[in-house]
Amino acid sequence: MEVEPVIQRGHESLVHHILLYQCSSSFNDSVLDYGHECYHPNMPDAFLTCETVIFAWAIGGEGFSYPPHVGLSLGTPLDPRYVLLEVHYDNPTYKEGLIDNSGLRLFHTTDIRKYDAGVIEAGLWVSLFHTIPPGMPEFRSEGHCTLECLEEALEAEKPSGIHVFAVLLHAHLAGRGIRLRHFRKGEELRLLAYDDDFDFNFQEFQYLKEEQTILPGDNLITECRYNTKDRARMTWGGLSTRNEMCLSYLLYYPRINLTRCASIPDIMEQLQFIGVKEIYRPVTTWPFIIKSPKQYKNLSFMDAMNKFKWAKKEGLSFNKLVLSLPVNVRCSKTDNAEWSIQGMTALPPHVERPYKAEPLVCGTSSSSSPPKNHPLELLVCFMVLCSLWHSTHLWS
Repeated sequence: MEVEPVIQRGHESLVHHILLYQCSSSFNDSVLDYGHECYHPNMPDAFLTCETVIFAWAIGGEGFSYPPHVGLSLGTPLDPRYVLLEVHYDNPTYKEGLIDNSGLRLFHTTDIRKYDAGVIEAGLWVSLFHTIPPGMPEFRSEGHCTLECLEEALEAEKPSGIHVFAVLLHAHLAGRGIRLRHFRKGEELRLLAYDDDFDFNFQEFQYLKEEQTILPGDNLITECRYNTKDRARMTWGGLSTRNEMCLSYLLYYPRINLTRCASIPDIMEQLQFIGVKEIYRPVTTWPFIIKSPKQYKNLSFMDAMNKFKWAKKEGLSFNKLVLSLPVNVRCSKTDNAEWSIQGMTALPPHVERPYKAEPLVCGTSSSSSPPKNHPLELLVCFMVLCSLWHSTHLWS
């Protein structure tokens, strides 16, 4: 299979990233061929059933070719009938009247490949519970693809394991480095992928020199480093380029019924760090409202975190706490289904730091740094649905 970005000329700096999702088999096609602003109230509920990532592209990336023994299957009952193309735009100067025709071009063949490829989204679930204090020269976040999730999914689907052949690492403007770490029975194996000099404007799939096998009981950690020295307020997990993400997209074979393997750190212990004692229950608003103590009364947790007087010492202590917190496990199948471990709480594994990576091969990472003092970004997201009617395979 080969997939290449088709970015409209002149829009190279506006198109931030593109995601192609598989929709549920029960998708209501009455909304087909209409575009909508992503996650806007007028977006059809049917769009929310399109959650399984088939392919991901980010700014600065080029075309991607699958190995000759792997392809993206189309036309079987397990394959997508409808797909959703999600395009995120970064428009820092608020230009109006822009019309964009960017997308993805997929090359296909009837020559069936030996293995069907899959994509696993691993790391930190994109959520406000991902918090980064201001003024930090370095802050570390971790997203866990837990051994509980991998064990349940792989034991049921592929006890002999899956083979990873490429990885896309993804963060936003505060990102300075990302590593995808791989553990088995408490021992750390070779890094699946890393970029110790992350550049927001150059995000490309890394081909593994040797395919790496993930077995039941392994666990993965997506580890991200951030710099928020130029920020006066908290940075939150979210879709905007001024929010943050910490994600890895693993391309692997043979395809199994696991689309997302991620985690969210516990929020109450984060709030207790700044002195929050009680929130209003039941939670009827989002973000939820704090009840006590007095200095935070009737504030949202976002306002309370911003009100706290952050300094480097507090930030370092908070970072140590966050890395040790229990995590809520996200372990999702296709078709809006979930493995039984979904929503359960797990403890992060104890790991040694730092891991010394092998030298990068030229071309797998950029040596430039993310832009500093970047103006406030506005990210707009657009979705459009397509019907897949070819019975074929995509190929390289």
